[in-house]
Amino acid sequence: MRHPPRMPRKEMVKYRKSLALFRERNRKQHWDEAFRLMSEAASEGSLDALASLGTFFAYGIGTPRNNLRAFRCYLEAATAGNADAQYNLGLAFLDGHGTKRHGKAAVKWFRKAANRGLPEALHMLGYCYRYGHGVRREPHRGFALELEAAQRGVTEAQFSTGVCFSRGQGVAADRKAAFKWYLRAARAGHDDAAHNVAYFYEGGIGIPQNRKLAKYWYTKADALRREGQSRC
Repeated sequence: MRHPPRMPRKEMVKYRKSLALFRERNRKQHWDEAFRLMSEAASEGSLDALASLGTFFAYGIGTPRNNLRAFRCYLEAATAGNADAQYNLGLAFLDGHGTKRHGKAAVKWFRKAANRGLPEALHMLGYCYRYGHGVRREPHRGFALELEAAQRGVTEAQFSTGVCFSRGQGVAADRKAAFKWYLRAARAGHDDAAHNVAYFYEGGIGIPQNRKLAKYWYTKADALRREGQSRC
């Protein structure tokens, strides 16, 4: 006997439609509808929607910014096991958004998200160990976590790995390795990494000096910075 095809649950349809509206080119025109659909999907039981709703509140997408409501959404979804919510809850505790700053709680939730396979959480765990936020400062452990996240494609971790190699933080200083990771992050759109690539080319740091490429990357860094500011 053949089984009928499974139909997507209505809350998942609303969740996906909300994301599609948010991601459209002229998305601000559709943010109110995106927020409405995400709210409905969250109320109908979608943990992914509940986690995303927290982000809508945190950034004022289709609704006024409200860090407390964002925190509550993250907390509920994180407690139920959503990795994205666990990561964002860690950020909320680390930065004191919607709650008091609490380094140990931040580390707890970053670790939970990392254990569920979220590479961005590995990066934040590495950051906490590098600077002693919520844990004893362990630069070597912090670097190892940053490197793993960088190898898994997290742009901010790639930049941080470059910083570690450049400064000799948690690893032996290696200018060539620093340049390699700055370049990888710069190609992924990281403005500070692009600036550092230009600086390395300009001074011939770990690589042959190349003023033409230095000029290119300084220009690229400025463009990326303006682009980031326009999105804020």
